[in-house]
Amino acid sequence: MKDYILFYKGGDKDWMTNTTPEQMAATMEKWGEWMGALQEKNQLASGGSPLDYSGKRLTADGVVTDVSLSEIKELVTGYSIVRANNIEDAVEIAKDCPIFQYPDITVEVREVANPPG
Repeated sequence: MKDYILFYKGGDKDWMTNTTPEQMAATMEKWGEWMGALQEKNQLASGGSPLDYSGKRLTADGVVTDVSLSEIKELVTGYSIVRANNIEDAVEIAKDCPIFQYPDITVEVREVANPPG
């Protein structure tokens, strides 16, 4: 099996502050169920974490700028790492991810490259 990273992109930056405790608990339960099912099948390498919407962008020439929320559709807002036989299987795993309960989310699936040697 190979490792694949699921990059969660986009979403609502105010979701966590506008969510009721009941909604948050229900959402976390769905995440726990999804990750638990993957773990039982040895398909979970890392549950990952959500990422804050703020940040800094650096260029090779030393320029530092704030991450722009106007680019939120392309902003990586979280990740998980799953194990699958191939990218098609990783995509099937991603289709069941609870992240799709959030508004305006896309998931990018990429193989984690293993260095030679």
